[in-house]
Amino acid sequence: MRYSNTLIAVKDMEQSLRFYRELFGQEVVVDLGWCKTLSCGLTLQEHFDEIAGFSADTMKYRSNTMELYFETEDFEAFLVILEKHPDVERLHEAKTYPWLQRGTHIFDPNGHLIEVAESMYSVACRQFKEGKSVGETAKLVQHPQDVVQEWFTAYERSMISVCGTDCRACYCYGSMCSGCNACEGKVFHMPEGTTCKIYECVCGKNLKDCGVCGEVPCGIWRATRDPKYTDEEFEENIAMRVRQLRN
Repeated sequence: MRYSNTLIAVKDMEQSLRFYRELFGQEVVVDLGWCKTLSCGLTLQEHFDEIAGFSADTMKYRSNTMELYFETEDFEAFLVILEKHPDVERLHEAKTYPWLQRGTHIFDPNGHLIEVAESMYSVACRQFKEGKSVGETAKLVQHPQDVVQEWFTAYERSMISVCGTDCRACYCYGSMCSGCNACEGKVFHMPEGTTCKIYECVCGKNLKDCGVCGEVPCGIWRATRDPKYTDEEFEENIAMRVRQLRN
């Protein structure tokens, strides 16, 4: 036995589709007419009373006994989208919970309650960036330490660029640059709108990083050399990056 998905009753399918498409970026992946499943797995059902055999007057569209929960890595971006839809009813404005997560509650066109919040991984990463330890972060975000340890491992991995550079060691990190992975290779030293050639190559080959490429260190690495390095320093830098990738 396995849990399949969640189905909610809707009065106006097109109105509901617009809501979930414009605010949450959802698209229809299964279209059965009165029944449509969205890319997140949520199913919208028109005429639910007829299909299930309920009397129409027993349908309660605002029960406040459950919620749909969406998480985002960029909560501020969601709030910008929400501001463009003043017709969407809010239960409350964005707030910070005791476990440091920011979130808000809104209603869909049929009165279904929806919570939108930043992911707890994002919350934990903020603490790591401030220098908090795994133990300190676990207490602050009120999550088990072993879960926070997994987040910290993922966070450390995310700080290693595709070429093996630890972005945290760069003098530009946090001021001029958010890190190679965070900015998707559009680092500060590249012309606006362009991508680092190493990052571009990795993405073009659909690789995780340079470490899985048999040509590392390649000509692109040498062509993108930081001019401040001496020949000896550059070779040491290459060796360090290769070790990072292998680890």
